[in-house]
Amino acid sequence: TPPSTLAPPTYRHPSTIFSLFFSFFISATIVMCKPTNNSTATGKSQCLKRDSSRLLLTHDSFIADTPDKDDENKRSLQNPFRDGLGGPNRSSILLTVSFYVAVLAVLEQMTRRIILQFVHVDPILAVERNRHILSRHIAVDFISCLTVGYLGFTNRHVCRDLIRQGSSFGRSNTMKEDEFENRIFNYHPASQRLLMMFFAYQTKNMFDTIYWNDGPEFVIHHIFAGAAAWGGMFPGCCHFYALFYMGVSEISTAILCLLANFDDQYGVAGLDQVFPKTKLVLGALFVISFIICRVIMWPYVTYHFGRDTLKAIRSDAARAEGRRGYLWVIFYCCAGLSVIQVVFLAQIIITGKEELAKMMD
Repeated sequence: TPPSTLAPPTYRHPSTIFSLFFSFFISATIVMCKPTNNSTATGKSQCLKRDSSRLLLTHDSFIADTPDKDDENKRSLQNPFRDGLGGPNRSSILLTVSFYVAVLAVLEQMTRRIILQFVHVDPILAVERNRHILSRHIAVDFISCLTVGYLGFTNRHVCRDLIRQGSSFGRSNTMKEDEFENRIFNYHPASQRLLMMFFAYQTKNMFDTIYWNDGPEFVIHHIFAGAAAWGGMFPGCCHFYALFYMGVSEISTAILCLLANFDDQYGVAGLDQVFPKTKLVLGALFVISFIICRVIMWPYVTYHFGRDTLKAIRSDAARAEGRRGYLWVIFYCCAGLSVIQVVFLAQIIITGKEELAKMMD
């Protein structure tokens, strides 16, 4: 028997090799960043003191490098593509992104083994490909979208002016036009953390899309989504609005990821026959969340986002230098996504009618 056939099948899977490589890489980095005896009196390690790469696992790690007072003159001299709006450096961001990609890969492998314990429920779960599809949609897509959605919702206080303006139907006047610079260029640790998590998800999603051969349209989507998240960090802008677009709005996407398991093309064919009530509940939850996040909230947020972005582009603000190009890109991307929301809504209505017809029959 050739030696290769003696190895467990899981160790020959690209996702396992991918996760093992990143786990080793992250472990080595953690060892290098351990505090030494030469640490300062504040207890910071030498790698923190030198502002080198480190893992960013808490909210506080994103405010450690933020200046107490924003000196406009000094900030305007910085390179936005290197320094962003503040916070951790690029190497720390990339290191943490690698860590979270590895975590997602490990979670995917663990979910596969958990589903394997339930193959007795129905023969459809005995098919390895079906278990892998379910693991991808649950452990990677659903958990990632739910995480960024949770971060966006729990940090909604950053957008309190936007919330007050909307809840009062415009009577509070908290979204003043002359304060656009604060909403476009102010740094928020919670937003930086969310953007990093979203970028990590798109990185893992890109790998999965290529491996599963989802199609070029998905590759293009992940490239644009990842570029938008990275641009929010470097050169950095629109942290105020990132909490909605890459946070709260993804709550509906999280439910859609679970619903995708029942799709005959991208999910598990026949799964809706095994769990018909589960599909029905998820479908209802998705429609409700889509209407709230994408039909009601999206146009309102987009109106203020578009107004502030255009004012920032046309302004002579110091922090607009080096960021105007990126602002134009996300402005048109947001406009395109807004059109897509209308298309999705039409598809939901058509699909809903078809499903209701099936139920009546």
